[in-house]
This record gives sequence, C-alpha cells and structure tokens, in this order.
Amino acid sequence: LPDNTTGLRRDMPQIAICAPSAAFTHDDAARVMALAVAEFPDVELHFHPQCFMTDGHFAGPDEMRLAAFLECANDPAIDAVWFARGGYGSCRILESALPKLNDAAKKKTYLGYSDMGSLLGALYVRGFPNLVHGPMPSDIARQGGEAAVKRALSFLVERSPASLEP
Repeated sequence: LPDNTTGLRRDMPQIAICAPSAAFTHDDAARVMALAVAEFPDVELHFHPQCFMTDGHFAGPDEMRLAAFLECANDPAIDAVWFARGGYGSCRILESALPKLNDAAKKKTYLGYSDMGSLLGALYVRGFPNLVHGPMPSDIARQGGEAAVKRALSFLVERSPASLEP
C-alpha cells in the first residue's frame, strides 16, 4: 500500500490485496494488474508488499501477515480487501487480528474463499456485513482463472449481478 493513502483517488474504488496465508507471485500479480487495467480502468488495485514475502509456505511470518491484514482492513481510504490466496496461515493470525480491527474495517468488503473462510466467518460473527465467498487473485493461475478474476473484479467494482454464479 502507498505510504500516504490520503493521496489515493477517491473517484474510483480502492482495493487492497493482502495474503494472510500463502505467498503470491509477482508474475501472477502482474497478470491480475494487466487484466484490471484492461477491463476495469476505474479501479485501483494495491498489492501489499507482504503478498510476495515467504516464510516456509506462508507469505511471511505470522506477525508480518497480521500487520499487513490490519493495515489493509483498518485503512479508511481502502474500499475492499481482496485476499490473494487461501491457506492455513489465516487461521494462525485470526485470533490476534479480530480485537485490533477498527470502525473503518467494518465498512469495507472482504473477498476470498478456501481457508479464508475462517477469517470471513469470524468477521461475520462480529457483524461485518460485506463478506463475499469468491475468486481470489491466485485464481489467475488456474484454467479458467482469468474469467474468475474478472467476475471478482466485476463484483467488487460494479456489484454486477452478472458476476454472481448460480
């Protein structure tokens, strides 16, 4: 995320991407960014640098993943938090993260699936209203992944009913 989020454009959605679990690749991030620029020019994606860190199979140590999630969630300039990947690592930071979320965190949309469901479920229990089970940036690497990422962006940017699967 930029050091000074007050300089972000408020005329377009701001989506922060963090990785509370497994690391993400720079190549896949570039593919997601290229797709967003081509298909959704009225959105700004912000890959947190933590997404690309590694500590075993995690995207950095627990403290780093926790700090990145809280930075994205608590930033009032960010409209949505899109989880880069699933994985067990999110369960390891869940209990520490919940009491540190502020009022701005409750107002944004959160999107992910797989093991991110534990985090989404915990947010739901605490009254967070905008939780979405859906494609993550990591889906860009799978067959049909570009369409999945487009659906996620369509939902986050336009709230398009066409982005929903039956």
